[in-house]
Amino acid sequence: MNDTFTEADLAPDPQEKRDRLLAVVDRVAALVAVLAGGVYIGGMIALGAGAAPIVFGMLPRPIAGDVMGAVFARFDVVGLGAALAVLAAEVTRTLAARRRGRTILSRLRRSCTLFMAVSAAYVALSLSPRINELHRQNVQRDDTPQGQVLEAVHKRAELFGKIGMGMAFGLVVLSVFTIQPRKPDDEEDDEEAVAPLPPGPRDD
Repeated sequence: MNDTFTEADLAPDPQEKRDRLLAVVDRVAALVAVLAGGVYIGGMIALGAGAAPIVFGMLPRPIAGDVMGAVFARFDVVGLGAALAVLAAEVTRTLAARRRGRTILSRLRRSCTLFMAVSAAYVALSLSPRINELHRQNVQRDDTPQGQVLEAVHKRAELFGKIGMGMAFGLVVLSVFTIQPRKPDDEEDDEEAVAPLPPGPRDD
């Protein structure tokens, strides 16, 4: 048996290497989720609070509706991309975290991710096409039956847009707060570690 101490004895074992790799994967996936969520939030604010009031204030309502319908249809592609990105990042983080991903904050993060993705998909695949279809039929938001339908679809799109933004904001915050810089086992070892006793005789 060779009792000689070598540099290889200080090298991390395969489990430590795997944990470090998973930690890197977790950080990268969290970064993707934060960026995708930020893009979705920024786009919704820019279009809903910035572009829409200006367009409807400067152009006649039929033309303004067509313009904003086309703009939101273009953004829906970005929204769907962001939704797919956060879902992929969440799946990656869940697999990388293993048992450490069973915390309350992690579960809340997954819920925010799911609701954001569902809201973005519902608006992009159902509500926006319905609004644009009604605009192409020259339907206006008025007291006519078709106008009331358009008004209802608009209100629903606004509601789910706000829900998606709220969930995206929660996702961004929770993605940051659920990054684990070290393994819980390491923290427990740090808390339990004690200093060595000084040399010399002891009364015990």
